[in-house]
Amino acid sequence: MTHDLLLAPHHAAWSARERGVGEHIAPPWPAGLENLTRLDPTASLDAWSNIHRAFPPVLRSRNILHETRDPARRSGLRAPDGRRLVPLHPVMVDEADLWALTRVRRAIRAGAKASPSIRVTRHADGSADIGSVAGPGDYRGTVDRTVAVLALTPDEDVEALASVLAPEAPEPVDAGTRRVDLSDQEYAAYERFADRLAAAAMTGQFPGDRALFRERY
Repeated sequence: MTHDLLLAPHHAAWSARERGVGEHIAPPWPAGLENLTRLDPTASLDAWSNIHRAFPPVLRSRNILHETRDPARRSGLRAPDGRRLVPLHPVMVDEADLWALTRVRRAIRAGAKASPSIRVTRHADGSADIGSVAGPGDYRGTVDRTVAVLALTPDEDVEALASVLAPEAPEPVDAGTRRVDLSDQEYAAYERFADRLAAAAMTGQFPGDRALFRERY
């Protein structure tokens, strides 16, 4: 969603105008981002493209956005009691790309502060109408969650899980296709990581939403 709603449309609109394409035929700016400043369209889109290429094929497919089945279905990753777990996929991303997306978040936050999505119209009789308008704040949640997940700091739990899921080999092993049985210690690391992941993925959401996300793991 960060790519589809924000980065790609913003880059397309910016690029067309850079080439002198007329406003009447140029791609429209994403709603509410006509006057957004401090966002580098090329650098941010390049950063996302680099990170996206680092994902395994299963995470690059848009089908995953509409998946309603149990995410652990057919998973080869197992708890010590044999229960199927949601697969994890260790990937390496460049810190420079993370910084580029952090700058996207900074630009969105600054834009939301300068152009609030709430418009208040006051009347002579003292009454007021409150309405919503498209603005940078509409994109803040998805950008905050994207950056929060990608910027999770590797720790001992991550190292332990990465070691068992992708041992040193020419190509990482996909835990979704081969069986991996976690030890008690590795499963404890999986549980702690799932806690961190839920907190990051549900940034800005209600506690109940975070609990529902966490239940899948």
